[in-house]
Amino acid sequence: MTGTLVLNNSSFVELTNEDMMLVDGGSLGKALAATAGAVCIGIAPVVGVIAGMGGSVVGTPVVGVAAGVAAGAGMVAAGSNMLDWATR
Repeated sequence: MTGTLVLNNSSFVELTNEDMMLVDGGSLGKALAATAGAVCIGIAPVVGVIAGMGGSVVGTPVVGVAAGVAAGAGMVAAGSNMLDWATR
């Protein structure tokens, strides 16, 4: 077969055997990293609020806001790095 994709009724894509052998399905490590990255990004607001409340108790409200923003941003950065690695 010369074409790599065969469209049937514009709703189903069929790959040839050669094409399916070229598909890299990833690994368990990449799947776990993607899941962990998504969870990190998802819970970042909760982590930020908890860190902000803790910072407000220990210091001033300004310290709490700074701690909350830093913790939330750190969680998003970590999750983004994991997702970036998993989707390469």
